[in-house]
Amino acid sequence: MIFLLMVLGSLLVGFLVIYEIVATHSRGEYLHFENKFVKIDLPRNWFVYSWRSKNMTGNIYNLFLIAPPDLLSAIILKIHDENVTQNFMKKYNLTDALSIATFETQRIYNWTQSKNENASITFRETGEVELLKNQAGYSRVIIKDGIESDGKFYNMSFLMISYIQDQKLVEVAFWGKKEDCEKLSNLFETILNSTEIKM
Repeated sequence: MIFLLMVLGSLLVGFLVIYEIVATHSRGEYLHFENKFVKIDLPRNWFVYSWRSKNMTGNIYNLFLIAPPDLLSAIILKIHDENVTQNFMKKYNLTDALSIATFETQRIYNWTQSKNENASITFRETGEVELLKNQAGYSRVIIKDGIESDGKFYNMSFLMISYIQDQKLVEVAFWGKKEDCEKLSNLFETILNSTEIKM
């Protein structure tokens, strides 16, 4: 009986802690996520994971947002420190935000071809846009048979946006099954507009 009361008590305390966290970080239908390098609002039913990658030249701060399981889509945010930014641009002979976005899009296309040699780009768009008070370069592609799920290939949408803020490279990638990305495009803009880089 005592064991049962302890288990029930622990479950109640756990529920109250989770409820407090959700209530504290709720903003309507969104949850507020904040760490050392970013503040962002995301839908309650999305998964978020952040980590820091460190190499010989410096740090890259990563944020990975995954849509609910019924949608094949994700958002990745990467912030490179000054040293990583300089070395990355020098190593790949990149000159500005647009060249970075185009380079990353080509890398994704090459990766999809390694998974499916029949993958091909059916649409490509590049340009510049203002994002979070910065001039950003973007590259968007549709890759036929570029993404696999449950043994079937689907058309893939991939959007890479990059900009340099205080000598730090910021990259935002929005990708997934084309139809799912189209459904989530307004939500992507809402998430992006809620983002604040803290570094």
